[in-house]
Amino acid sequence: MRPYVYLAAATTLDGRIASATGYSRLSCPIDLRRLHELRASVDAVIVGANTAIVDNPRLTVRYVEGRNPMRVLIDGALKVPTSLRMFDSSAPTLIFTTAKAPAEKIAELRAKGVEVYVADGEKVDPAWVLSTLYQRGVRKVLLEGGGRTNWEFLHRCLVDEVVLTITPYIFGRGVSLVEGEGYPTKEDMPYSLVLQSVKTCECGQEVVLTYRVQCKK
Repeated sequence: MRPYVYLAAATTLDGRIASATGYSRLSCPIDLRRLHELRASVDAVIVGANTAIVDNPRLTVRYVEGRNPMRVLIDGALKVPTSLRMFDSSAPTLIFTTAKAPAEKIAELRAKGVEVYVADGEKVDPAWVLSTLYQRGVRKVLLEGGGRTNWEFLHRCLVDEVVLTITPYIFGRGVSLVEGEGYPTKEDMPYSLVLQSVKTCECGQEVVLTYRVQCKK
């Protein structure tokens, strides 16, 4: 058993969630509120190490009324600094890492109240992350990137719904919505995306697409 997983992101027209310099402020204020409404509706929000380092997000609900979800970080080598804002006391924080993580860093984070789970293997299995969260009562999860983390979950058919905001920008280079080994053809994808809705944002410049992820297995 696992929770229902949303993948939400704002991208440029060329599919970038951040520029080559790490700039990622793409959403208009209305879309930010939409994201925070989704955050407030889930039990946990997941990010990868690179997103945590570059963006230093709080992952809390601020633009709407609502409760803060559990914050989950996937970081196999535990390379993030221990000073990140997501390690404050505003919401429970969990880290999933591996034996490559420095023991002293694990101890420091646990002293801050962060729960640290160490995988047996050399990589953090996203299915293990979701199973562990489910056992803790988590039923809905929001995946907020980055590109590599999005790939790991999508490639394993561990995403149920994609909520994508297309913004009127083009970076040319940068971080893609999904960063992975890729598929040779569309037939090689282990899932299909079924369009559920298309909505023009109230700002008049962005389009919000919602897709259901349908696994082929």
